[in-house]
Amino acid sequence: MRTTFGALGVLVCTMAIGAAEEPKKVFDAEKLVGDWEYVSGVRAGGVVEKDHLMGKVTFMKDKVIVPAGPTEKFVMVYKIDGSKTPATIDIEIKEGPVNEGKSIGLIELDDDTLKLIYVIVEDDKTKRPTKFESTKDNGAFLFTLKRAKK
Repeated sequence: MRTTFGALGVLVCTMAIGAAEEPKKVFDAEKLVGDWEYVSGVRAGGVVEKDHLMGKVTFMKDKVIVPAGPTEKFVMVYKIDGSKTPATIDIEIKEGPVNEGKSIGLIELDDDTLKLIYVIVEDDKTKRPTKFESTKDNGAFLFTLKRAKK
């Protein structure tokens, strides 16, 4: 009987150690680098028209270029905290039709599909979205993009 409990104890300890060693999924920002095409967009719960989702979004190591009409673009810097699940992203406009502004949000990458939700920072009370859902109440922008074909 004592041997059975001893073996059971070893098994339980081994399982606990194995579970503790399971690697935590970390967002790999390097996989963002490249061109992306819009699939869909939602703003404050309403669908963003397709003609506002034109052009390619280009991610670089620490900045992103987003089209803003036929001839203009936004250049923004971003920081991602990939240790959180989902990963968080902070964005700041550096150039464009509007030359300032900050946003906070979440970002998720699943193979060649990218989801990004964010809110514009109005003041120190602005809250980061907690899930990928754009509603009238949270006023969030939610975009789904696919990696552009070469």
